Amino acid sequence: MPQATQAELPSREAVDAALDQVYDPELDAPVTRLGFIDEVQIAGGHVTVRYTVPTFWCAPNFVYLMSYDIRSELSRVPGVSAVTVLVHNNCAATEINAGVNAGKSFDETFPDETDGGGLEDLRHTFTTKGFLARQDVLLRRLRQAGVRDEQSLALRLDDLLVLGEDLFVPIVPGEAPLRLPLAAADLEKYLHKRRKLGLSQTPADLLFTTIEGQPLHTLDLADYMRRSRSARLNIAFNTSLCEGLLRAQYRPEQAHRQDSLGDSLLTHAI
Repeated sequence: MPQATQAELPSREAVDAALDQVYDPELDAPVTRLGFIDEVQIAGGHVTVRYTVPTFWCAPNFVYLMSYDIRSELSRVPGVSAVTVLVHNNCAATEINAGVNAGKSFDETFPDETDGGGLEDLRHTFTTKGFLARQDVLLRRLRQAGVRDEQSLALRLDDLLVLGEDLFVPIVPGEAPLRLPLAAADLEKYLHKRRKLGLSQTPADLLFTTIEGQPLHTLDLADYMRRSRSARLNIAFNTSLCEGLLRAQYRPEQAHRQDSLGDSLLTHAI
């Protein structure tokens, strides 16, 4: 990592923005929004992050991915010269902390517990689930608003207009676009998954495609949406459970909160 000069030290805003890009792979939400981050220290160009996972038995491979991504994202912040990541409340915390901070891979950290294939296949699997879940939200919101499936599947990226928290979608030529209240965040989460999968994002690209970039109208849409609904509900239930466990154990001041990131996915359970 480059050494930071006095004139170029990492700002807390830049560090927080980088952490917002780190997702729990299973829950498909930023670690910041999930409440995992305990402490961020900035000493010159050295950033130290301490975070807590919901349960002691959270899968070490998922936790390793989060620690690795925290270190990777922060390493790209201007002015950062060193990063230390420390996870708490995990059965493999000692090994993960040592491995990640030494720049080792998961296979190097756990040589007796892997087949040498790394974690990229696992990351792709959960990115795909997140893609299906976020796509399912948008498709069902359009259905709820009265948009026919064939109209939704014909939409292209440059058809959409974001104004504040709302999303506007043109459906009938010459008429005012349809307003989907508070749907701008749903669109951004879906586009985030498209970027992670390396799908094309040119304005003329279809909004809804498979993970390979193929049009959905070529598929059995009913069967496809049964699978996407299953992915969405799985993420929703896991997220709500993990949020509750974290609050009960380590965030007592939040223990009685009723809101949940998981709930935002359950509201579209049709």
